[in-house]
Amino acid sequence: MLSETEAIILRTIKYSETSVIAHVYTEKFGKGSYLMNGVRKNRSKMAMFQPLSVVKIVTYRKKENAQIHRIGDIAFQLVPTSIPQNIYKSTIALFVSEITNHIFKEEEYNPEFFQFFKTFISILEESTENYSNLHILYMIHVTHFLGVFPENNYNSQNKFFSIEKAQFVPTSDIQTLDEGSSKLFHQLISTQDFKAEIPLNQQQRQNLLSILLQYYNVHVCDMQNIKSLEVLKMVFEEK
Repeated sequence: MLSETEAIILRTIKYSETSVIAHVYTEKFGKGSYLMNGVRKNRSKMAMFQPLSVVKIVTYRKKENAQIHRIGDIAFQLVPTSIPQNIYKSTIALFVSEITNHIFKEEEYNPEFFQFFKTFISILEESTENYSNLHILYMIHVTHFLGVFPENNYNSQNKFFSIEKAQFVPTSDIQTLDEGSSKLFHQLISTQDFKAEIPLNQQQRQNLLSILLQYYNVHVCDMQNIKSLEVLKMVFEEK
């Protein structure tokens, strides 16, 4: 069946001398793997296979449960300029694309998530400042679509966030964040605007990222093998 859909590139693997297999999240069909023949001979089309490229694809789909479908044609839907040219943004794009590819299953269809994802990419592309925390906010708000968004019951009695219980609790133990980290986590999960200015230093950013990965480990899936994590840490150490 021939179909046309918007898609977001998550990961690309070389396949033969001239072809690639791309893991993408599509508007119509969710996440899937797609083969495109001959594309490595065409530089302009290969540029569309960068992480978080928003494209329109014409796809030849076999059965719905087929492991790999084919791309007949591809074109930019959102032409990126600042993401590939800014090392911080391109590193965020690499990390976010790997996280997304890791946590969503094949053919998991969610058009609301797709629109959210597109909006996030547009903000990353267009932002000239306040983008250093975007990957953290992304990880927080994706939990809405995964059904595991933390309960924001922070108050003077519940001052410690429990990763296991996904809520704030009145007493501290080895399973909870300390009071300062809990307050900061509360501020972040209360933030609806990706463009909001959140003053975090590098140590706070690394700490929050570690907390979120632990949270995903408990409530989503194993997050031990995120290869872009070290690249992200190294790049942002210099910012």
